[in-house]
Amino acid sequence: MKVLLKGVSREEVRELIALNETPWVSLFLAPHPPGETIQRAIQLENLLRRSEAELEASGYDRDDAHAMLAPVWEMTDARTLEEYQDAGLACYVAPGQFHLYRLPHRVSDAVIVGRRPFIKPLLMPRPATDSFYVLALSKSRVRLLHATPSGITAVPLPDAPAGIDDLPQTDPTGRQAQRHVAPSTRGGASGAMYPGHGGNIYDEKAEVQRYLQAVSNAVERALSRARDPLVLAGVDYMVSMYRALNGYAHVIDTHISGSPDHVNDEALGERGAHVLMTHRSRLATDERDRFEALLQYNPPRASTNLRSILPAAHAGRVARLLVASDRQMWGRYNPDDETISLHDEPLPGDDDLLDIAAQQTLLHGGEAVAVPATDIPGSNGVAAVFRY
Repeated sequence: MKVLLKGVSREEVRELIALNETPWVSLFLAPHPPGETIQRAIQLENLLRRSEAELEASGYDRDDAHAMLAPVWEMTDARTLEEYQDAGLACYVAPGQFHLYRLPHRVSDAVIVGRRPFIKPLLMPRPATDSFYVLALSKSRVRLLHATPSGITAVPLPDAPAGIDDLPQTDPTGRQAQRHVAPSTRGGASGAMYPGHGGNIYDEKAEVQRYLQAVSNAVERALSRARDPLVLAGVDYMVSMYRALNGYAHVIDTHISGSPDHVNDEALGERGAHVLMTHRSRLATDERDRFEALLQYNPPRASTNLRSILPAAHAGRVARLLVASDRQMWGRYNPDDETISLHDEPLPGDDDLLDIAAQQTLLHGGEAVAVPATDIPGSNGVAAVFRY
């Protein structure tokens, strides 16, 4: 059994769809409020009975169907379901296979029995504010915060300086020294100086860079296994300097502007969520604009026609695919002669051809994302950018 607590990587999805077992039961269970575990267990039992009935209708032996679904039947115990009370669940079952994913987004109760696993719910983007970090930067202190649906917590940075004054100073010869502020002179400004070296003016910019480099190194170590987005907070020049030194791969390109010193953790989390939502919205708009430009000025490189996209996906020509998470296109596709049959309602042996296009795109190294149909150019619930 494979259980993932926070969504699923594209590599995990590729491994799932590369399995050759058949048939597959893809079962999705919506989260329930606390205190409704028994109702959720009953709903899971209903989905399992429906799964067994569909397996039997497709010619599968009743006892074999029940045995195949045994790992999911074990989950109908209310105490077992309590562990997953607040999460949407995706269960994938085939002979000798059981994969359980805890999803970071809502799903509706559903079951799909077919020759392949139904993967679109695994391709939905995580909510923009589901889990992210905020790094609050100032000369006086640094805070790394982790925001999740259950609240915001501080992430320890034991290797980071407490502030710029906590950073060991280095004089122009490379030896440690203490800086002090020189008194101002007529016509001149006061400044930090190194004692005993002829009044060398302390280079504040270099010192800030050294401070931010130490912070960046500490953040990179603390988040070495993380993939959540990181929102920076600070005055603009410090954020700009930090970006040039940053070693964490998931820093977003907008930030919370202004000194964070007098902003509490909860307020920083709220501002970070707003920045992330705006960032995601802009990315979606930019992608739609790029796609529509391809359709207009370079039509061979893009399409919203499933009859063109399915053969291209099977041939490995699709670089990026958007499919509707809230729509199915039931039918059959024959890759030998590239014929497509579409049906208003699913018939025995049908697949959601949007899901098949996504599977083939992933198997050939492309990207596939499931989003609401309203976020996809055109009206067909599918859009592809071709490699060539």
